[in-house]
Amino acid sequence: MAASTSSSKWQLQAQVTTFRSLARTGFWLHSFAPPKSPNHSFKKQYTSGMYGSSGPKQVIDLYFYVPKNYDPKKRKCPVVVNFHGGGFTLGAATDDRRWAGMVLRETNAIFVSVEYRLAPEYPFPVAVEDGYEAILHLASNSDAYGIDAQKIAVTGFSAGANLTFTVPMMLHDYTEKLPPASDGSKDIPSLRIVSLISFYPILNFSESRTLKRTSSKRPEKCLPPTLTTMFDASYMPVEKNQTSPFASPSIAPDDILKNGLPTENISLYCCEWDMLYAEGLEFAKRLKNLGKAVECHTIPEVCHAFDKAPNPIGIDPKADEHYLMACKALRRAFAEEKKKGVKNDEI
Repeated sequence: MAASTSSSKWQLQAQVTTFRSLARTGFWLHSFAPPKSPNHSFKKQYTSGMYGSSGPKQVIDLYFYVPKNYDPKKRKCPVVVNFHGGGFTLGAATDDRRWAGMVLRETNAIFVSVEYRLAPEYPFPVAVEDGYEAILHLASNSDAYGIDAQKIAVTGFSAGANLTFTVPMMLHDYTEKLPPASDGSKDIPSLRIVSLISFYPILNFSESRTLKRTSSKRPEKCLPPTLTTMFDASYMPVEKNQTSPFASPSIAPDDILKNGLPTENISLYCCEWDMLYAEGLEFAKRLKNLGKAVECHTIPEVCHAFDKAPNPIGIDPKADEHYLMACKALRRAFAEEKKKGVKNDEI
């Protein structure tokens, strides 16, 4: 049995290594599609484990894309904290450069993409822990980075779109469990998450991929079982973790969703031909029933990750169309915070 398990792990790792190489090539081709995507402005790092995460300590990279007028000594900007896709197994923080460029042009915010650790080397919950610690690091160093920590937006794609919800939820859970100091305060930086933008998220690991695929309008357009089986075996090797609220937010208890997510400016963008389409719509409805202000947009007649196609000639125009919609939501969230200041649902 031990030899068989060892062989299975080796085979999984070999498969992941192959697909990572293919993904790097695909995103290299994707980067040539007009308009040219920006390179990151600079890179910063933090060491995991500073805020209670359970995984082994490791240096985590943060890729900064900053607006032209960036000057941390003179002004603070809102920040968009982004998580890339890839089934928690593939991808890199630089994969969403096209989205970063749109955010810079349309919102004048700082864009920070997190190089969270990947499975199977680092299965659940390491990616979520890396995410909430990244936000705490940015807020703790807001003066040095020129960040307005009261205007934080979280965005992501696919697996990263899952982190768009699970990271704020785990962040809230962490802060609630911190023991207070003698004066009643807690040793955490002041911050506020004002917006969530989630592109085609996976929201429920307890539901089988077979069921997800059969619920799709175009099952033949869905990600193939080879990929999804690899993703799930890598990120979720322990079956009982599938029902954790920090893995499957769509089945999280009401109180965790109410307290762990902002009340306003939540946007989901769901692909009509995606196996994740139905759960995205259902989750948006559930959040609305809990009193959240949610926009849920269907991107018609496209498959999962349609905006990441390795086509150097051009990208589906629906990608920029919906990126612009998301940027409008970000501008609205940042402007609202300027008008009303910090309210009582501060993290």
